[in-house]
Amino acid sequence: MYVKLCNFGKYTEGKSEPKPLQPDSDTSLDIRRKLRVYRIVTLVLFVICLLLLIVVLVLFLKLTGTPPCQEVEQTTRSLSEQKCSLERCQELYQLPQRLCSDCGKGWLRFENTCYFLSQNRLTWQQSREECQRKGGDLAVITNERVQMYLSMKGNLHYWIGLSHLGTNEWTWINNAVLTVRYWGDVSFPGQCAILAGNEPPERSWRPYSCSLYLQYICQKM
Repeated sequence: MYVKLCNFGKYTEGKSEPKPLQPDSDTSLDIRRKLRVYRIVTLVLFVICLLLLIVVLVLFLKLTGTPPCQEVEQTTRSLSEQKCSLERCQELYQLPQRLCSDCGKGWLRFENTCYFLSQNRLTWQQSREECQRKGGDLAVITNERVQMYLSMKGNLHYWIGLSHLGTNEWTWINNAVLTVRYWGDVSFPGQCAILAGNEPPERSWRPYSCSLYLQYICQKM
């Protein structure tokens, strides 16, 4: 009996109590590392998406937006032609008022002079009277720049302010000296000159009969 009790006591004393489960420290550390990596990757992807969105918006604005005012002015200004109001002209170029005055509807400005290329046809004298009614006179061409400009703007035959009515020499209506000449075919009889817009500018003048009905070019300051 004593032996059994001793054996029971030994058995009882030898039995250990169950230990509570402890979390695996290695597994927890690994999870935290993965979460940190995921957060970094997510942040990087977000930044990349944001940059791509900005690039797309910039490209969209460049393709569909309106160019700056300076670029518009440069692309629309050709051969010193200025179409502007008095206030805008003075603001941009700081010019005197007389150089910035508006030419009027249908007129073109070139080198501080206004030109009008008609669509209706009149005789040379009638054309001059019509130009005077508009506040000017038939065009006087005294340099190559004006000759090139008017030749490029019109493709018809236009009366200009050159004739030898009552004299043997060609004379401008303002008595300016005929220093430059752009005569082409001079075989036509006539006492009044035209500018043929469909001919090369360096030889586009022709003598015509003053009684013919043609378009005309007016000029005013």
